[in-house]
Amino acid sequence: MRTLNQNSGRPAAKRKPRRRKPGRLNHVRLWILAIGMAAVSFHMYSWYYLGWNSIGKLSFSGFTSLLVGHFNMAAVFCLVLIISLILGGRLFCGYGCKLSAFQELTEWIYQRIGFRPQLVHTRARMVRLLILVPYLLPVLYTWQEVGLTTAYYDLGAVEPWTADIPQTVLGSVFYFASITFVLTALFGRRAFCRLICPFALFFQTFEHLPWVPRVQQRSRCIGCDVCTKACPMGVDVAGDILRTGAVKDPECIRCMVCVDVCPVKGLQYSLKRNNFPAQQPAMEPRFRESAFSVWFDFSLATLATIGGVWAATQITGFHVFLGASWGLIVGGIGWVAVRQFKAHRAKRMAHEQVAKEASK
Repeated sequence: MRTLNQNSGRPAAKRKPRRRKPGRLNHVRLWILAIGMAAVSFHMYSWYYLGWNSIGKLSFSGFTSLLVGHFNMAAVFCLVLIISLILGGRLFCGYGCKLSAFQELTEWIYQRIGFRPQLVHTRARMVRLLILVPYLLPVLYTWQEVGLTTAYYDLGAVEPWTADIPQTVLGSVFYFASITFVLTALFGRRAFCRLICPFALFFQTFEHLPWVPRVQQRSRCIGCDVCTKACPMGVDVAGDILRTGAVKDPECIRCMVCVDVCPVKGLQYSLKRNNFPAQQPAMEPRFRESAFSVWFDFSLATLATIGGVWAATQITGFHVFLGASWGLIVGGIGWVAVRQFKAHRAKRMAHEQVAKEASK
């Protein structure tokens, strides 16, 4: 039933979905991501079109380079990453990762068209542990077979555009669309970070360091759960604050969304520990409940594993990301199809019941 406009008496216009605008701190983070991606794009352009070959590839392959004593730009990148993890926890996930930038772009586009995908939790996120294996094996093999050699310095030793991403523009668009746009549409914000990225498991170990800055409580929490609902990583921010006075969930990427949206401005990001007493220290942790049954989560994990293994063996090791994403996408589409089928069947049965009662 349409409502009437109280001033004119005419039917009120249908309200458009309200777009979520970034807060001040999150806005700064988005600018940092944008500047970083612009710098990476210029780096690629300068290497291939301007002939500036003094600075090479930036990637996690630098860990292998470090093991064999080769200090290229990828090795420097990994050293800086480790330092940031030790000092600030998972800052890289929110401020430096290229896939983080593409997921933010995906969310912005979806908001512009009025699409708000629901954040879906699933036990299939444990597939990240299996995806990590194709990265560990080359490192362990190199360590065993080659070992540490004489230090070799050449920051431009590896070209930027290698097997990490497809060699064509169309292939790159398809690659990022698969692991950002489609995956986000099915499983919600930051689906790649929450379900696929294996490096998150490694980064989470640094979250237990006592000196890592955290989002903390600075005034009394009113328990509105606005911060929890706004968190793109699905962290129970309100639960952590009420229980401990700080967000200690290892999935926190310091995006500052919770700090921005708190209606009483009761959160702050700080290195210094506050003395604000926990309001409900005896509160039980609220775990992320899966939206699916155990057997369906197992099916999702199996599809992601099969897709990851196929991509790692048939394309390259790095494309295990792409293959695992395809597996989850197939499972997600199947889940949507089954849900739509059940809804259609329930609606049809309801109509049949009404028609049967009317004919009596």
